Amino acid sequence: MHDLVDPADDPAVDDAHRRGRILWALATCMASKGYRATTIADIAAAARVSKTVVYAHFRDKEQCLLELYARANDKVLATVRQAQEDARRAGLPWRDRLRAGVGAYLETLAAGPAVAWAALVEVQAAGRAALALRRDVIDRYVDLLSEVAGGLAVEHPDEVRPVSRELLVAAVGGVNELMLARVERGEAERVPEDIAVAADIVIGQLERRG
Repeated sequence: MHDLVDPADDPAVDDAHRRGRILWALATCMASKGYRATTIADIAAAARVSKTVVYAHFRDKEQCLLELYARANDKVLATVRQAQEDARRAGLPWRDRLRAGVGAYLETLAAGPAVAWAALVEVQAAGRAALALRRDVIDRYVDLLSEVAGGLAVEHPDEVRPVSRELLVAAVGGVNELMLARVERGEAERVPEDIAVAADIVIGQLERRG
């Protein structure tokens, strides 16, 4: 799903179409041979540009990965937020609203298996800057979930309990681990099959019991 990393809608980016091709090329190269083994020459060949063009856009391979990861996750997060808002406006029951957000998360990543591999696997092998960015991305997902959970606890106090940020971090970690298992087995396109389980992880943290 090239749209996940294509900066064509970013007015601050010059030669956005070519930059997007380079980002996508990195994702496909990593999916086939891993981050460490991928070279600038590999990226250039996959993007059908020269190495000089790659270096005109990115200082090095790490900078390219950081932008790939950031752009993909920005779009995934925006999709999840929109799904949550659409479900709220539609007046869906609170559990279905959560399923809509979780489903958008899994389905968007499943649509781009190479990007899913980069986001869930290769980013962990790319150094401190990539790990720091990964932590920031997870924090943003938790922030969104906290916002949704807090609103649901106010709207449905008899059914939804207030939960700590730590529990929501654990929920996001559990969902990511489900996706990671699929991606590592080469089954990224089957990630949506786990939507019900992933949603239950989140719902189980919020559901008031007894």
